[in-house]
Amino acid sequence: MRSYEIRRLIENYYDIQKIRVETFNRIVCWVRENKERLKDALKSHFLNEPQEKIASQFLNETQGKVASQLYKETQRKNASQYVHETHSLIALELLEKKKYSEFVKKFILNHKTREPPPSSAFSNLLKEIKDLIWFHNRLYETEKELYRRIDKWSKDHPLRKEFLSKVRGIGPILASGIIAWLSEPILKANYVSQLWSYCGLAPGQKRKRGQKANFDPRLKSFVVYRIGQSFIKFKCFGRKLYDAFRKQCEEKHKDWSKLHCHNWARRKVVKLFLASVWEVWRRMNGLPVTEPYPIEILGHKDKITPEMWIEKGEVKVIEYKIQK
Repeated sequence: MRSYEIRRLIENYYDIQKIRVETFNRIVCWVRENKERLKDALKSHFLNEPQEKIASQFLNETQGKVASQLYKETQRKNASQYVHETHSLIALELLEKKKYSEFVKKFILNHKTREPPPSSAFSNLLKEIKDLIWFHNRLYETEKELYRRIDKWSKDHPLRKEFLSKVRGIGPILASGIIAWLSEPILKANYVSQLWSYCGLAPGQKRKRGQKANFDPRLKSFVVYRIGQSFIKFKCFGRKLYDAFRKQCEEKHKDWSKLHCHNWARRKVVKLFLASVWEVWRRMNGLPVTEPYPIEILGHKDKITPEMWIEKGEVKVIEYKIQK
């Protein structure tokens, strides 16, 4: 599969994911609006008479079965009743605590837990949104299949094996996106600033109406932006850098808004990470690597090296292969 195809699949993956999340949120809204009806349906399960029967009663009603077999059958029914009641209690607790998202994942979508519905009344109530549930689950299955295909494509790529897979916050999809969009441009970029410009991270790079962009908008939207967001979500080296840069920005530029400081810090983290990716991939291909402008020209001493991003796997092995 070519890089072009993978780039399109990654775009489709994120588009499908966005629609699935929107569908999930609609289901959560329905649960919030129908909270009382759902609680009544769950509570009705406890009003039903228990279905317990002893083996001797079964023996009188049914011929050709021994008491031991009937006893096991009764035990299974009692166990099933207990399971349903337990699930109903858990579902009620989630609704009482207003944990609607968790309730939807556990008791409505059922694509992970495969648990039985808490009650028949509850199942009947869900028929009102059966099409939304069906649509979400189909999107989820498609998303998983795309994930497997994209993951398989880059699984054995040297850049992913030796570096990207060791960086916390960079999963298979982002790693595949970096390889598909940047592996060739990096080899042509003699300076890291050229790579930043290609990604739309150079100063003053903005899209203007009626003018052709001087960077790849798809790359910036589907990979560059998501790298920053992923680092912020995880407890990782990228998050530590983001927190430090944001604090520095807020102290230095007190007239800036919180969103402005957030975007500035995220952008700086992404640029530093891409600089490490640029350095690793060029060294692995035997190409020369120059120092960044602040280090080489301005005399700054603090440099973020590729080794600093590595938080998984054997660091010593990675260092040797990078320096090779």
